[in-house]
Amino acid sequence: MKIVNTLQHHLAQGDVTPAQYVRSCQIALAQSISGCHKIYLDTRYWILFRDVILGRRTDKPIVDLLDHIRSGVRSNLAICPISKDSFVEIFVQNDPATLATTIKLVDELSRGICLTEYFTRLNTELYHFMFQKAKGVDAVHDLEQLVWTKCGYVLGYVAPKSDQRPFEYSNAIEKAFFDQMWAATFSDILDYLGNRPDWKIDPTSVDQMNVGKFANDDGFNSFKQLFMIELAGTLDVLQESLAEIMDSMYLRAFGDNADPDGCPDSATGKMAANVIYHAFRSNKLKDELPTLRTYVTLHAALRWDRKRKYKPNDLADIRHAAMALPYCDTFLTEGPLCSLLQEKHLELTDSFPCRSFSDPDLALKYLRESGV
Repeated sequence: MKIVNTLQHHLAQGDVTPAQYVRSCQIALAQSISGCHKIYLDTRYWILFRDVILGRRTDKPIVDLLDHIRSGVRSNLAICPISKDSFVEIFVQNDPATLATTIKLVDELSRGICLTEYFTRLNTELYHFMFQKAKGVDAVHDLEQLVWTKCGYVLGYVAPKSDQRPFEYSNAIEKAFFDQMWAATFSDILDYLGNRPDWKIDPTSVDQMNVGKFANDDGFNSFKQLFMIELAGTLDVLQESLAEIMDSMYLRAFGDNADPDGCPDSATGKMAANVIYHAFRSNKLKDELPTLRTYVTLHAALRWDRKRKYKPNDLADIRHAAMALPYCDTFLTEGPLCSLLQEKHLELTDSFPCRSFSDPDLALKYLRESGV
């Protein structure tokens, strides 16, 4: 790994907090790729492209699609960002040689750029929504600028903390550590982690989900009703996060005048959840809370098909879609998921401009027509 030593620089920049510094780097990253066509590849496509490089596949549609995407990335016309779920699924490969080839390709096509992991992104959207409602659209950054990170933080943000050092020195260490992680590549991560077959999904983990699904498959008679049921359940889980968001907004608004003994209040979390629930119910939301909308819609879609059992990869597929649809331009995935996303009653194709493809010929045609 390339060593990046910026400690002295940050010691001289003590007025910039770690949070401010991280946010400025995120925004600069988002701006650097704002003109790129963002192509989200699910794990199937990463493996297909890897097999082309290894000579295991020579079928022209896949070869041509990979060549076109590589050319687009080299020309700064395209980027293929990675997510936590893609990262985890790629790293479970058992063969070190094929894994190394995959990671090299990931570094090439993603340039180390990632979407923030699901819960981080969801909380960002929730905070953005609540703060915008309270302060107005001019008080917040464009949401698109807040969801990008580098591969060192693909699993989430971590930072060293030291109570033994002066406050300013601890902050400088945190920012310098961030710079080091920001410069990391996926190949660096592979050198450190190796392959991780222990990350494979336990196929028995969906058994309880199927029990719950078939025990509660008669409590709805429309897709909208089912969506609202799923939304209510998801918001119940998010009430603690919403309480923390409301507390953060209170501290930001009152500063030194805030109650020093205050803490997140479950009542405010419930209130925020109710605001979001009724906004969805009355169809007052446009492009707000896109990850939540996609996630809940696809959970409802899997319940709507009463005969279908949950499969081990379903939750990962939902998270792939919840990353791709709101923030990318093209989503390359498997046939069943592609077909599901295009079902009219889900209204996902109306909500998001991202186009989904499972057929490489159609994907290549679309990319060419899009000027990539």
